[in-house]
Amino acid sequence: MQNREHLVLVGPMGAGKSTLGRALAARLQRPFVDVDARIEAEAGCSIAALFEAEGETGFRVHEARVLATVLAEPAAVIATGGGAVLAQANRAAMRAAGIVVYLQVAAATQLARLQDDATRPLLQAGDRAPRLAQLQAQREPLYRAAAHLLFDAANLAPEAAAAALAGQLDDFGATTGMNTPLQTLTVAAAAPYPIHIGAGLLDHGDLLAQPLRGRHALLVSDANVAPLYADRVEAALRDVRPDLHIARQVIRAGEAEKTLANFAGVIDALAVLGATRDACVYALGGGVVGDLAGFAAACWMRGIDIVQLPTTLLSMVDSSVGGKTAVDIPQGKNLVGAFHVPRAVLADTASLRTLPPRELRAGLAEVIKYGAIMDAGFLAWLDAHHAALLAGEDAALAEAIARSCAHKAAITARDPLEHGERALLNFGHTFGHAIEAEQGYADGLNHGEAVAAAGRPPVGRAGAGFVGRCGSAARAAAALRPAGGCARRAGAGSAAGTDAAGQEGPGQRAALHPVGRPRRRADRRRRGRGRGAGGAARRRLTAATHCPGGGSHNSILLPSGSITQPNRPCSESSRLSSTSQPSSRSAASSASRSATRKLTMNGAMLGAM
Repeated sequence: MQNREHLVLVGPMGAGKSTLGRALAARLQRPFVDVDARIEAEAGCSIAALFEAEGETGFRVHEARVLATVLAEPAAVIATGGGAVLAQANRAAMRAAGIVVYLQVAAATQLARLQDDATRPLLQAGDRAPRLAQLQAQREPLYRAAAHLLFDAANLAPEAAAAALAGQLDDFGATTGMNTPLQTLTVAAAAPYPIHIGAGLLDHGDLLAQPLRGRHALLVSDANVAPLYADRVEAALRDVRPDLHIARQVIRAGEAEKTLANFAGVIDALAVLGATRDACVYALGGGVVGDLAGFAAACWMRGIDIVQLPTTLLSMVDSSVGGKTAVDIPQGKNLVGAFHVPRAVLADTASLRTLPPRELRAGLAEVIKYGAIMDAGFLAWLDAHHAALLAGEDAALAEAIARSCAHKAAITARDPLEHGERALLNFGHTFGHAIEAEQGYADGLNHGEAVAAAGRPPVGRAGAGFVGRCGSAARAAAALRPAGGCARRAGAGSAAGTDAAGQEGPGQRAALHPVGRPRRRADRRRRGRGRGAGGAARRRLTAATHCPGGGSHNSILLPSGSITQPNRPCSESSRLSSTSQPSSRSAASSASRSATRKLTMNGAMLGAM
C-alpha cells in the first residue's frame, strides 16, 4: 500500500464508514476526513437542514464540491456519504485518487443501527426496512463499480475490523490492487492479438488506445453496463488520444437484443460517425454486445478493427476470444455471423464485482468446460479454489480466466475456422443453444446455465429437471426427457464428453438414439412419443441438435415434422474425443462432476443437475 494514496470508504448508511474510518486512520497514522461532517461545517447547518432547504439535488452539489476538495488534499482515510457514488464524476474521481473500499453490511445489521436514527433525511417517511432495501438495490452496482476492494466487517469491533482491513489493504497493494501484475497472453492467429487480464484495465488508457490505427472509435455497450463503465473507458481513451472522435451505441440488455435490427443500429452509428477503414469498434459488455459489435465490425467496409472489453466472466473466457461473431434470428441462435478476430481483448477482473451471483456462476460453467474437455488438473484446481471463485476474489478469478483463455487460444490458433478440433469447444452448447432457442432467448435459463445443464451427464434428465422449473421452457423439458439414457451413454464413451447430438453422419436424422443399439428401437420410441403438443415441441427441439461441424455451433429450429438434417460432413470432434488422452477420462469425469457441483449449483436453481 502506498501512503501517498487516499483510502476512500464507500457504502450504504449504517455500514460503519465513519467509525471504521477513524479506527483505520489511527492505525495507519493518517488524517481522517468525514465528507458529511465537512459539508456541515462549510454549510453551517446539518445535513437534514441542508436537505430541507435545498433538496437532495442541492445537497449533491455541495457533496460533489467538498469531495473534490478533499481528494485534492494530502493522503487520508476518507468516509463518504451513502449517495456519493450516484454521480459518475464522483466515482471516477475517487478511483483516480486512491484505493476505494466498499464496506458491505447485512440488511438486518443496517436496520438495527438505523432504526432509531432521526438524523437521516432519506429515512424520515414510512417503514425503514423497504426504504433501505430500495436504496441498496439502486446503489449496490455503483458501490461495486467504484470499489477496488470489498470488505465486510461483520460483527467485529472497530479496532479489530481496522486491523483486518489494514491486512487486506497490504495484500491488495502487493497482489491484487491497482498495481496488479498484468497477465498477457498472445493468440497465435493469422493476425496475432493480445489478451490482457488484470484489475483496472478499463481505466488504462495506454492499453485501450494501443490497438487504434485511426481517429474514429465506436463504443458499443448495453443499458446495464454503459452507466457503470462507458464514461470511464471514454475518458481513458481521450486522455491518451485527445484527437479521437468517439461515438456510442447502447442497446437494451439481454440475449433477445442480439438481432439484425440492433446490428443495423450499430452500422448506422458507424455511418453517422464517418468511420473509415482504420476505425475501431470497442465492445463493452457481455457476450451479446461482443457478438453483435464484432459482427458489425466484420461487415463495415468489409472489416474494421474490434477490441473486446468483456465485463462478464462468461464473455472473458469464451465469446471474446477466437473471433466468432453473430446475431440470432427466429430460426436459431448465431445463424448469421462471421469469423472476425479482435485486435485485442482487455479482461478487467474488477468489472466482475458488479456481476450478480447468478451471472458469475453462469460464467463458471464455461470455465469448467475447459477442464472437462482437456485438462483434468485444471478441474482439480477449480475444485480446490471454488470458495474463492464464488466469493469473487480477484486473484482466483484472474487465474481461472488466464488458464481458460490459454486453452481456447491454443485451440483457436490451430483451428481458427472450426474445421476440426475447435468443435470440442462446443461441449454443452448443442443442447444449451436448443434450450435458449426454445425459450425464445428471454425468460428462463441464461446461456451459462443452459450449457451447464447440457454439459453435465445425464444430459437429458438434467435438462428436463432444470428447464422444467422455468415456465416458458416447459416444452424444452418435455423434449429432453427421452434423451436421458442415450446422452448418458454418449458422455461416458468419450474423453471430452462431447454432446450426444449430431454424431451420426451426413444425411441422417438428427434425433438421438442410444449408442450401439439399432436405430429401429429409437425410431419406435420417437414415433410413439411424438404426438400432441409435447411431441411437437420435442420434434422442434430434437431437430435443433446437430453435428458440431460446419463452422459453428448453432441451434437450428426446423418446422414441426421436418426432422432431418441436410447432408454435410460430420465434425471430427467425435473422432478426437474418442482418441484423446484416454488415461485421463476417469479423472476428468470425476473432477468435472465435483467442480460443476460446487461452482454452478445454487439451491433450487440447479438442484436437478
